[in-house]
Amino acid sequence: MDHDRCEARLRKAIGCADMCELLSAAFSFPDEPLAAALADGSFTSDVTLCMEDIGADPLAASAASEALASLVGCEPAELLTVLRKAYSQLYLAPGVDVPVFPYESAFRFVAEDRAGAPVLFRSPVTLDVEACFDRAGVAAANARKEPCDSVFSEFAFLSYLYACLAEAIRVGDGQLEEQWSNQLDAFVNQHVAQWLPAFMEQTIEAAGVVAGGEAYAALARFGSQALGAMACKLPSAGR
Repeated sequence: MDHDRCEARLRKAIGCADMCELLSAAFSFPDEPLAAALADGSFTSDVTLCMEDIGADPLAASAASEALASLVGCEPAELLTVLRKAYSQLYLAPGVDVPVFPYESAFRFVAEDRAGAPVLFRSPVTLDVEACFDRAGVAAANARKEPCDSVFSEFAFLSYLYACLAEAIRVGDGQLEEQWSNQLDAFVNQHVAQWLPAFMEQTIEAAGVVAGGEAYAALARFGSQALGAMACKLPSAGR
């Protein structure tokens, strides 16, 4: 394979891995490092670099950065308080009246307008996500306390898959690259594409009626641009 083409594909895979790590942090329960990075602009700088590595359209890259602009310059402690309150109201409200479920199984259950209440831990969707993790040789963190199909767990898993793909490209192992590429494609098609773009859209809609929700509307706009940038496939070594 042409060296320059291989380097471009490696850069893109690494960029996708890093972007998914940022997305996992953005949609985990907020902590001090996240609030500080959003406030001082370092999160936005990382997003810009990832968009460049992925080879995103300049307009999409600009839109992702602009979405986060309203959070830059905030006082970190105040931003953390806002983020935690908004996150709890958006994603962790008690009962079935959660504005946006942060778990794939429950989100799809509601989206499909099914009767009753969603099952979190032992649904077919959650079990299949767990099986994807098992095939890749990883275990979800806090699997007994938190369903493995959470938005942040799925982004963390995507980051891992992209990192493994990048390593296979780096060492020039075509067979291993095909293995990780197949696992990545399967997870994206069977799970990521089935709910994460819609999750971002619903977060933007629901954030308008939640105190401090504009912060999550901003993060979801960034998330939508990031998902779009990563949507184009990495060609396999044989193409």
